Amino acid sequence: MARRGHSTSIGKFAKVHHDRRVSEIRMLGELLRRERQSDLPLRERYAVHVDRPTVHHG
Repeated sequence: MARRGHSTSIGKFAKVHHDRRVSEIRMLGELLRRERQSDLPLRERYAVHVDRPTVHHG
């Protein structure tokens, strides 16, 4: 039986897990909001563009 007025160990872990999920959801919401306001799709904004090496024949 839980002690009245004291947090249990399981409750502490659950709170940490819940707070982390809330933070992740909040960050995702901000990212989606920025995506909607931007002209470029998210994939193109954060894509790494690599130039192809020039090949000389001869």
